Amino acid sequence: MRENQFNICIVGAGVIGLAIAYKLSKYYNDIIVLDKESTFGQHISSRNSEVIHSGYYYPPNSLKSALCVNGNNLLYEFSNKYLIKHKNCGKLVAIDNLKDESKLIKIFNSAIKNNVECKILNKDESKNIESRIKTEKSLWLPSAGIIDSHGLMSKLEFLSKRNNVSFLYNHLVKSISKYKNGYQLLLNDNYEKINSKIVINAGGLWAHKIAQMVGIDYEVDYYKGDYYKCRSIRDLNCLIYPLPKIKSLGVHSVLSLNGEVSFGPNIYKINDVDYTIDDQFKHKFLNQINKYIDIKSDNIYPDFSGIRPKIKFNNNFNDFIISNEKQKGLNKFINLIGIDSPGLTSSLAIADYVSKIIKNEKLLIK
Repeated sequence: MRENQFNICIVGAGVIGLAIAYKLSKYYNDIIVLDKESTFGQHISSRNSEVIHSGYYYPPNSLKSALCVNGNNLLYEFSNKYLIKHKNCGKLVAIDNLKDESKLIKIFNSAIKNNVECKILNKDESKNIESRIKTEKSLWLPSAGIIDSHGLMSKLEFLSKRNNVSFLYNHLVKSISKYKNGYQLLLNDNYEKINSKIVINAGGLWAHKIAQMVGIDYEVDYYKGDYYKCRSIRDLNCLIYPLPKIKSLGVHSVLSLNGEVSFGPNIYKINDVDYTIDDQFKHKFLNQINKYIDIKSDNIYPDFSGIRPKIKFNNNFNDFIISNEKQKGLNKFINLIGIDSPGLTSSLAIADYVSKIIKNEKLLIK
């Protein structure tokens, strides 16, 4: 049985794990990233809208708010520096009835508290940005955009490898136990062991199950979202969103860098990871889409689906959990639980946050 010693072991090679690896590799050596898939970003990170969010939606003083707003800036800087394909197209949050104006003002005030640039526009001003929109008023968020998430992850992996980070794909973590001054991870059929002073659990859909291996229980639900591709509309000038709901931002337009347009995601609870998609929700999609743009039934068809992990809470907001679990007797075990939207936007800011935990709590001496 082979054993390998590392300073930091990151479980999960989605965009969060990759961003953390890249950030930490600037300061520390002997870092390894593990993933059960054959390459990076096979789940949440590659099954989403690829939107660079502004951060208007999340409660002030929440992790999602702070990390999204900071991550928005970092993502544009990184993309410009490394020539990652992206587009700062902006976003319109539309209302089709003036009865909803008070709700629009409420999210405007939330955006201002979160230091997000925004402006309420009338119908004509909204149509000056995107003539095809149907709206009485809208909230304009110029910092929103879209990004090539695969290109982002590929660059993060490349930069991490250049900084001598090791990547071990096709390796499933079977168990984790405390070991000397760190942790021991058994992989696959226990043929290999990884010993690491620090474990960073960025396991995405399975992060709560990784945490259970060391006796920490987080209750997580899976929520699925479907996306429908559009045949009749191309080259929208900006993203178009409805008013946000409690659990999601609603079925919105999804823009590709090549001009294609899709719509999604909806949201419904599921028990297992299953990406199959059909047209069972097509009627509901059409009802929601036609509130802000005209589209006919035969112009959309099922495209793909994604799944988001959401932490079970008694309130109406599910924030990120990012914590060194020292209060639970597991110092140097950093959990990232319930990293759903805006995880992609927040990825580089989350990496900074984890780096500060390691530095401020002196988890690793260089």
